[in-house]
Amino acid sequence: MDTLLEFDTNLFYIINTRLTSGVLDAYMPFVSDKSNFYAVILLGALIMLASGWKKGLRSFIVLAIAVAASDLSGGLIKNLLMRARPCHALEGVRLFSACGKAYSFPSGHAMNIFAAMVFLTTRYRRFWPLFMFIALSVSYSRVYVGVHYPLDVLGGATLGAAIAYLFFLADKTLIQRIINSTADRQEGH
Repeated sequence: MDTLLEFDTNLFYIINTRLTSGVLDAYMPFVSDKSNFYAVILLGALIMLASGWKKGLRSFIVLAIAVAASDLSGGLIKNLLMRARPCHALEGVRLFSACGKAYSFPSGHAMNIFAAMVFLTTRYRRFWPLFMFIALSVSYSRVYVGVHYPLDVLGGATLGAAIAYLFFLADKTLIQRIINSTADRQEGH
């Protein structure tokens, strides 16, 4: 375990202090700013609504629930594991945003953006390169701006993707059955 944590710290320093540029110094804080998620949500909503009002609304509701579940479970895991953020634990961190008081593992940004983008990919496969670019950019930015270790991001991305896939499966099977049985009952009356 110590070897893995040492590797994680070394990789953090490589990303945060060596693989840098002026362009990335400007771009990564923008990508990492949670308020910019609203633009991503708007993009997702427009894609959903363009596919049809009923299907789009249903997709948006399931997406919102999946992201909320991701956010809640990430917070629970953080409080169980209590891993300090690199900006609190390490020397020489280039910090581009507030360090935050919450714990580090898993990255909530990575969990939420992967939950959203993987769910959208299950619905709108032709946009998967755009969705994955967004998810990877946001996730990478969390290390670049100095607030998460790479394993925080990898863990968050994995958990967020898994949650999205579970909601996709639930929507595909359980929710569809409920809709079909309700429609059948309405036709029977």
